Amino acid sequence: MTPLKSSPRLLPFCFKLVLVLLLAYLLLSGFYMWMIGGTAIYVSSAVLFVITAYAFKLGKYQKLCAVLNVLMSAVSLYFSTAHLFFSPIQFFIFLPALFFVVLAFTQVSKVRSLSKVLILISLLIWSGVHFTQLKQLNAYYKTQHTGESWQQYGAL
Repeated sequence: MTPLKSSPRLLPFCFKLVLVLLLAYLLLSGFYMWMIGGTAIYVSSAVLFVITAYAFKLGKYQKLCAVLNVLMSAVSLYFSTAHLFFSPIQFFIFLPALFFVVLAFTQVSKVRSLSKVLILISLLIWSGVHFTQLKQLNAYYKTQHTGESWQQYGAL
């Protein structure tokens, strides 16, 4: 059997595709959750994540953007704590921000490969947390006996 000869660009392309799809899922479902009565923290965190990732790609202002990402995530998390669906597991949205801070202040030669792995792990955890909160929102609206679906009730 001959080994499969793949392009050296195939693996990085697939990795970027997975990251973009995860981020698109978080943005779309974040807007949906916000519209039906959930928190908007996922939308703001995803926007901050994209800004910080772009700053890392440019190589300029990495430390400043990483610290601002953590501060803005902390502020948005603080303002969402008064919401009905706050849980301590929401602190996992800090993972991308914290990984960027760690990477911005380290002088490791393997930072690029480490950053890709950490970002993928944090986005997967972030998606899991978001999915659980969507289920919590669904369960909450099931207790409201209006005869409508939970999406219709939340959108009103």
